[in-house]
Amino acid sequence: MKKIAVFLILTLLSVISVLPGHAEAHGVGMDIIRLVDKNQDDGMFNIHGQIGVSGDAAVTIGFSSGDDLTILDGGLKYYFGRYLNSLFLGFGIGYYDHDVRGDDFGFVCALGYDRSLTDFLAVSGSVKMVAGVDEAIIGYGETPVFQPTLSILITF
Repeated sequence: MKKIAVFLILTLLSVISVLPGHAEAHGVGMDIIRLVDKNQDDGMFNIHGQIGVSGDAAVTIGFSSGDDLTILDGGLKYYFGRYLNSLFLGFGIGYYDHDVRGDDFGFVCALGYDRSLTDFLAVSGSVKMVAGVDEAIIGYGETPVFQPTLSILITF
């Protein structure tokens, strides 16, 4: 799984660097809450990115890895205003791989706000809903699960 994650990260960076067009919407970042929150598999290393594909949408991909759980997710992010400076709605699919309890797919939805701080730095906050994942795999008593996110993005 770690080799797949490295491959996905390198692919994302390659596509972002050669894709013309909506450069204001390209970014790579890290969710600070997921990194330090002990309720999410005792804190998880994570990286995610987005690639602008139209005037108001971006494709997203993410990878998170903790002690027992690895998450790969991908989806679409729709902006209600300018890229990285407005309210957004995101939706997609996540693959949850638990070392002991197996794996499962789930639906991921987020409502949040992005704010560009400089030409190369942005922050993003959202409430993310995860549904359809087996409770034993995700580590919560019931689904859907609502999780806060607070990300710092390097944009280009």
